[in-house]
Amino acid sequence: MNSPVLTSLLRINRRRMVALRRVLTPHGYVGFMHLILIYTARRPGASQEEICTFYALDKASTARDARRLEDAGHIRRQTDPENRRQYQLFLTPQGEEMVKIINQTHEEFQRRLSAGIAPEDWEKLTELLEIAEENSRRE
Repeated sequence: MNSPVLTSLLRINRRRMVALRRVLTPHGYVGFMHLILIYTARRPGASQEEICTFYALDKASTARDARRLEDAGHIRRQTDPENRRQYQLFLTPQGEEMVKIINQTHEEFQRRLSAGIAPEDWEKLTELLEIAEENSRRE
């Protein structure tokens, strides 16, 4: 079955990623680096495991991208005192600046996406997508 809703969501996300890559590539961002940075901004001290679970990412890619962010000076990783096999992630000042760039790019894309949609319709769409997202987590 070809779902027009799913097709539209995939196309929208693809266009969002193209816009985001255009901004992030000059900064050396590849893969899921931006997701790790955003999650860390929202939850300082988060573990790589949390990020993997939240975004359904594999551990190897997350570890590799976290290392790249650390090498770029955008995050710092420290061993979790309660679990020495896990790292906690924290933003650096350079990482905070990148979060501002990412957020600005997302805001610009959202303005373009929501143009011509009444605020109450946008709110209803948001509610419906939140339900769909929750349903997608069920196995």
